[in-house]
Amino acid sequence: MTTPLSPRSIHSPLPGVLSPTGLRPALKHGTSRPTSPIPSPTPPVLSPGSVPQPLPTRSRQNSLGNGAGGISSRPLTAPTPSGSRYTTKVSFDTFDAPNTDADTLFSFTLQVKSDGYKKTRNTRVYLCAASADESGKEALDWSISSLVEDGDELVVVRGFAPEDLQKDMHEQLREEAKDLMRLILERNSEYEGRRLSVVVEFVAGKVTSTIDRMTALYRPDSLVVGTRGSKGLMQTLGSALGAPGMGSVSRYCVSHSPVPVIVVRPERKVKKTVEKRRADPKRRAQFEELTKTRSLSGVDRL
Repeated sequence: MTTPLSPRSIHSPLPGVLSPTGLRPALKHGTSRPTSPIPSPTPPVLSPGSVPQPLPTRSRQNSLGNGAGGISSRPLTAPTPSGSRYTTKVSFDTFDAPNTDADTLFSFTLQVKSDGYKKTRNTRVYLCAASADESGKEALDWSISSLVEDGDELVVVRGFAPEDLQKDMHEQLREEAKDLMRLILERNSEYEGRRLSVVVEFVAGKVTSTIDRMTALYRPDSLVVGTRGSKGLMQTLGSALGAPGMGSVSRYCVSHSPVPVIVVRPERKVKKTVEKRRADPKRRAQFEELTKTRSLSGVDRL
């Protein structure tokens, strides 16, 4: 009996080989019901030191027109830390778009699962919008260190400008995605025995539209964002719309997201705010009382 696979999970794995998955209609139609990637009957498990051999490449024509160039569905070597075992899948998705002003043009996906990882009814899915700036890094770091637990799935999305597709930056974007995945896995290795499913999505287009579609695709339990995004990589809605302490992207998410939103502020900004309030004569007594209460309750010793 053959089990039908969803469009996202169609691939033909060979032992020790990473192969591309198919297109995902859910990203083109935000109302489509998302489907979780279904592992193949014999997914490639990469042991430390092993290097998968690439399949012959086949280019998919990009709809950006002549000169834009297609994205080659070339397998990548597994970005896994030494001493760990992971199951890895790679996909390049090129979507129909009449011009570069379309919301979504291209998506590059890396998915890694810890050896022995199984999705259960207790699995929680978290979507983290991690830009390359300090705010995005803090959001990702907090998600890894304080949010995800054993058996959870972490989806990390990073946007980039659509014009990058026309500047021969495809290889650079692939390397950035691999580096980001490697960083996540290295951080996760600090928590012994924690098994995760990690998905890295690099998507060209407006970050707000990307977050909406990723939310529809993965249906996360919570969305994690930083206070501000990089204007060079993620096109924001305009700084004039941002509330104090939040950028336009985080403000948009708080206002429009159908799932709970966690806004993470960079630690240095939190410390700066605390010190500023501590120096305020009107609030100094409150801080002294709070410090005294914490000391008596033993909170500082925990």
